[in-house]
Amino acid sequence: MGCKQTKVTPLKQTSPEEALAGKINCPHELYYAKSQLTPRLSGDEILQQLREEGLVPVHQTRGGVAFSVPATECVGSRGKPPRRLEQIPVRCFYTAERRRQKADTFRFNKLVDQVQWKQLDRELKHKAVKDEKKRRLFLKKMMAEHQLQMREEKLKRLDEERAAKKKEEKMSSKK
Repeated sequence: MGCKQTKVTPLKQTSPEEALAGKINCPHELYYAKSQLTPRLSGDEILQQLREEGLVPVHQTRGGVAFSVPATECVGSRGKPPRRLEQIPVRCFYTAERRRQKADTFRFNKLVDQVQWKQLDRELKHKAVKDEKKRRLFLKKMMAEHQLQMREEKLKRLDEERAAKKKEEKMSSKK
Protein backbone atom coordinates (compact mmCIF):
# COMPACT_ATOMS: atom_id res chain seq x y z
CA MET A 1 0.00 0.00 0.00
CA GLY A 2 2.98 2.38 0.07
CA CYS A 3 3.00 6.00 -0.82
CA LYS A 4 3.56 6.77 -4.49
CA GLN A 5 6.32 9.30 -4.88
CA THR A 6 6.05 11.94 -7.51
CA LYS A 7 9.03 13.08 -9.46
CA VAL A 8 9.75 16.75 -8.88
CA THR A 9 11.78 18.54 -11.48
CA PRO A 10 13.88 21.35 -10.06
CA LEU A 11 13.10 24.86 -11.27
CA LYS A 12 15.81 25.79 -13.75
CA GLN A 13 16.67 29.37 -13.00
CA THR A 14 18.35 31.72 -15.38
CA SER A 15 22.03 32.39 -14.81
CA PRO A 16 23.29 35.98 -15.06
CA GLU A 17 25.06 35.18 -18.35
CA GLU A 18 21.87 33.82 -19.90
CA ALA A 19 19.92 36.83 -18.68
CA LEU A 20 22.43 39.21 -20.32
CA ALA A 21 22.20 37.19 -23.55
CA GLY A 22 18.39 37.41 -23.45
CA LYS A 23 17.72 33.73 -22.68
CA ILE A 24 15.13 33.37 -19.92
CA ASN A 25 13.95 29.97 -18.67
CA CYS A 26 11.01 30.61 -16.34
CA PRO A 27 7.75 32.38 -17.19
CA HIS A 28 7.88 34.49 -14.03
CA GLU A 29 11.40 35.64 -14.89
CA LEU A 30 10.23 36.46 -18.42
CA TYR A 31 7.37 38.54 -17.02
CA TYR A 32 9.69 40.30 -14.59
CA ALA A 33 12.28 40.92 -17.30
CA LYS A 34 9.65 42.34 -19.68
CA SER A 35 8.33 44.68 -17.05
CA GLN A 36 11.84 45.90 -16.19
CA LEU A 37 13.44 46.17 -19.61
CA THR A 38 10.73 47.95 -21.60
CA PRO A 39 11.24 51.71 -21.47
CA ARG A 40 8.22 53.78 -20.52
CA LEU A 41 7.07 56.30 -23.06
CA SER A 42 6.18 59.79 -22.02
CA GLY A 43 2.65 61.10 -22.42
CA ASP A 44 3.62 63.25 -25.41
CA GLU A 45 5.21 60.30 -27.23
CA ILE A 46 2.12 58.14 -26.67
CA LEU A 47 -0.15 60.93 -27.90
CA GLN A 48 2.05 61.42 -30.96
CA GLN A 49 1.88 57.67 -31.78
CA LEU A 50 -1.91 57.70 -31.43
CA ARG A 51 -2.15 60.73 -33.75
CA GLU A 52 0.07 59.00 -36.33
CA GLU A 53 -2.16 55.91 -36.23
CA GLY A 54 -5.24 58.09 -36.64
CA LEU A 55 -6.79 57.13 -33.34
CA VAL A 56 -6.66 60.65 -31.90
CA PRO A 57 -7.55 63.76 -33.91
CA VAL A 58 -4.71 66.18 -34.59
CA HIS A 59 -6.67 69.21 -33.36
CA GLN A 60 -8.56 69.07 -30.10
CA THR A 61 -12.30 69.67 -30.49
CA ARG A 62 -14.40 71.50 -27.93
CA GLY A 63 -16.57 68.73 -26.58
CA GLY A 64 -13.92 66.04 -26.46
CA VAL A 65 -14.15 62.67 -28.16
CA ALA A 66 -14.01 59.23 -26.58
CA PHE A 67 -11.95 56.61 -28.40
CA SER A 68 -11.98 52.89 -27.83
CA VAL A 69 -8.55 51.41 -28.45
CA PRO A 70 -8.42 47.61 -28.47
CA ALA A 71 -5.45 46.20 -26.56
CA THR A 72 -3.30 43.74 -28.45
CA GLU A 73 -2.19 40.49 -26.84
CA CYS A 74 1.52 41.18 -27.13
CA VAL A 75 1.34 44.27 -24.96
CA GLY A 76 2.33 43.31 -21.42
CA SER A 77 1.86 45.16 -18.18
CA ARG A 78 4.33 47.98 -17.87
CA GLY A 79 3.78 48.53 -14.17
CA LYS A 80 5.37 46.76 -11.25
CA PRO A 81 5.05 42.99 -11.30
CA PRO A 82 2.75 41.46 -8.70
CA ARG A 83 4.19 41.07 -5.19
CA ARG A 84 4.16 37.29 -5.44
CA LEU A 85 6.50 37.52 -8.43
CA GLU A 86 8.71 40.06 -6.70
CA GLN A 87 9.16 37.69 -3.78
CA ILE A 88 10.22 34.68 -5.87
CA PRO A 89 13.89 34.16 -5.08
CA VAL A 90 16.25 34.18 -8.03
CA ARG A 91 19.73 32.91 -7.29
CA CYS A 92 22.63 35.35 -7.50
CA PHE A 93 20.39 38.38 -8.10
CA TYR A 94 19.90 39.48 -4.46
CA THR A 95 22.10 42.31 -3.37
CA ALA A 96 23.54 42.39 0.12
CA GLU A 97 21.13 45.19 1.00
CA ARG A 98 18.12 43.16 -0.16
CA ARG A 99 19.33 40.16 1.87
CA ARG A 100 19.65 42.41 4.93
CA GLN A 101 16.16 43.78 4.33
CA LYS A 102 14.73 40.26 4.09
CA ALA A 103 16.58 39.20 7.27
CA ASP A 104 15.33 42.31 9.10
CA THR A 105 11.77 41.63 7.95
CA PHE A 106 12.04 38.01 9.09
CA ARG A 107 13.40 39.07 12.49
CA PHE A 108 10.67 41.68 12.89
CA ASN A 109 7.95 39.18 11.98
CA LYS A 110 9.43 36.70 14.45
CA LEU A 111 9.45 39.37 17.17
CA VAL A 112 5.84 40.29 16.41
CA ASP A 113 4.88 36.60 16.62
CA GLN A 114 6.65 36.26 19.99
CA VAL A 115 4.87 39.33 21.36
CA GLN A 116 1.52 38.03 20.11
CA TRP A 117 2.15 34.60 21.68
CA LYS A 118 3.10 36.21 24.99
CA GLN A 119 -0.05 38.33 24.89
CA LEU A 120 -2.13 35.26 24.11
CA ASP A 121 -0.49 33.35 27.00
CA ARG A 122 -1.24 36.27 29.35
CA GLU A 123 -4.85 36.36 28.21
CA LEU A 124 -5.23 32.59 28.66
CA LYS A 125 -3.69 32.71 32.15
CA HIS A 126 -5.92 35.64 33.09
CA LYS A 127 -8.98 33.74 31.84
CA ALA A 128 -7.91 30.62 33.75
CA VAL A 129 -7.53 32.65 36.97
CA LYS A 130 -10.94 34.25 36.47
CA ASP A 131 -12.54 30.85 35.78
CA GLU A 132 -10.91 29.35 38.89
CA LYS A 133 -12.16 32.28 40.99
CA LYS A 134 -15.69 31.81 39.62
CA ARG A 135 -15.49 28.08 40.35
CA ARG A 136 -14.36 28.71 43.95
CA LEU A 137 -17.11 31.27 44.50
CA PHE A 138 -19.66 28.83 43.07
CA LEU A 139 -18.40 26.04 45.39
CA LYS A 140 -18.51 28.42 48.37
CA LYS A 141 -22.06 29.41 47.51
CA MET A 142 -23.11 25.77 47.08
CA MET A 143 -21.53 24.81 50.43
CA ALA A 144 -23.30 27.72 52.18
CA GLU A 145 -26.62 26.68 50.64
CA HIS A 146 -26.01 23.07 51.68
CA GLN A 147 -25.22 24.11 55.27
CA LEU A 148 -28.32 26.28 55.38
CA GLN A 149 -30.43 23.40 54.10
CA MET A 150 -28.90 21.04 56.70
CA ARG A 151 -29.68 23.55 59.51
CA GLU A 152 -33.26 23.90 58.30
CA GLU A 153 -33.66 20.10 58.28
CA LYS A 154 -32.15 19.86 61.78
CA LEU A 155 -34.52 22.58 63.05
CA LYS A 156 -37.48 20.73 61.52
CA ARG A 157 -36.41 17.50 63.25
CA LEU A 158 -35.98 19.33 66.57
CA ASP A 159 -39.40 20.95 66.19
CA GLU A 160 -40.92 17.57 65.40
CA GLU A 161 -39.16 15.97 68.39
CA ARG A 162 -40.34 18.80 70.70
CA ALA A 163 -43.86 18.49 69.33
CA ALA A 164 -43.72 14.73 69.91
CA LYS A 165 -42.44 15.22 73.51
CA LYS A 166 -45.18 17.77 74.26
CA LYS A 167 -47.77 15.33 72.96
CA GLU A 168 -46.37 12.59 75.17
CA GLU A 169 -46.38 14.93 78.18
CA LYS A 170 -49.97 15.97 77.52
CA MET A 171 -50.98 12.35 77.18
CA SER A 172 -49.17 11.32 80.32
CA SER A 173 -50.61 14.27 82.29
CA LYS A 174 -54.18 13.38 81.22
CA LYS A 175 -53.92 9.86 82.56
